[in-house]
Amino acid sequence: MSAGYLSVPAGAVHQQELSTDTAIRVNDLSVLVGQKALVDNVSLTFPHKRITAIVGPTGSGKTTVLRAINRMHDHTPGFSVKGDVTIGDIDVYSPDANLRVLRRRVGMLFQRANPFPQSIQDNILIAPKAHGMVPKNGSRDLCESLLQEVGLWNAVKDRLGGSPFMLSGGQQQLLCLARMLALQPDVALLDEPTSALDPGTTEHIESLLKGLREKVTILIVTHNLAQALRISDEVVFLMAGKLVEHATANKFFHDAADERSREYVSGRIG
Repeated sequence: MSAGYLSVPAGAVHQQELSTDTAIRVNDLSVLVGQKALVDNVSLTFPHKRITAIVGPTGSGKTTVLRAINRMHDHTPGFSVKGDVTIGDIDVYSPDANLRVLRRRVGMLFQRANPFPQSIQDNILIAPKAHGMVPKNGSRDLCESLLQEVGLWNAVKDRLGGSPFMLSGGQQQLLCLARMLALQPDVALLDEPTSALDPGTTEHIESLLKGLREKVTILIVTHNLAQALRISDEVVFLMAGKLVEHATANKFFHDAADERSREYVSGRIG
């Protein structure tokens, strides 16, 4: 073992030097398919207005945790969820939880862009209109503001009534990011949002995310450790549905406490 590393038993969970300003609290979370646990008794806190990267080998439960935070397993046949998730003042799995409010306050961006089969402008405005968030005669201004924010305005300003499916894959993902931001979410859950994009668009989205953390709590699932190192404040490392380590990004990448974390960072596992 390299000098400076801590000797710890396998199975221990490490949480080091973390922010105490909590935006999301996950307590004893388990997600099961039948009797099989995809996520097994995971407890975590995610800090307010920070970027937390969720990493781990394929099948480690990263996306399952992300989707559980937003109750996206509710209608998946065979799935059940145990434990508690709290986002601000929302008890996510309470029978009294208002899912309409949850969906407004928690945005999600997926691996593949999924624009709605409406016009570019309608993609931006449909959700805020439904929530009464568009000022009278302010539709175009809001649309322009959001598209400017993600750097897409100049490319689409003359075809707002056109189909989003005429855009490139990267442009579609930027449109979906603008659509998510239209509801002014408190939390953004991102599931491999750049894995299908070219390096230039990936760099652009990473830059946007680093700016967005000033007003939004961001959780990003990624297989790209270089990306996690570039943009994250904290890192959650999962293996086989269990939490192995939760640390600051600097600690995780340069002085991880768990041997499995060091092996994953070095490429020896995963």
